[in-house]
Amino acid sequence: MLPAHTEASFRHEQLTRLQMEHAQYSERLDHLVMNPHHSPADQWEEIRLKKLKLKLKDAMEHLRTD
Repeated sequence: MLPAHTEASFRHEQLTRLQMEHAQYSERLDHLVMNPHHSPADQWEEIRLKKLKLKLKDAMEHLRTD
C-alpha cells in the first residue's frame, strides 16, 4: 500500500493527464463539427470522439470520488 501523500499525488497526476486528454478530444471534436461538409468517416470520428470523451469523464469522476 502506498503512503497517503504518494497516492494523492498519483491520483492528481492521473486526473491531470485525463483532463488534458479530454481537452484534446474536445478540441478535435470542435474542429470536426465546424466543418459543414461531413463525410461518413467524419461522422464515425465524431461518434468515436464523443465516446472517448465520455469514457474519460467517467474515469475522472471515479478518481475524484474514490
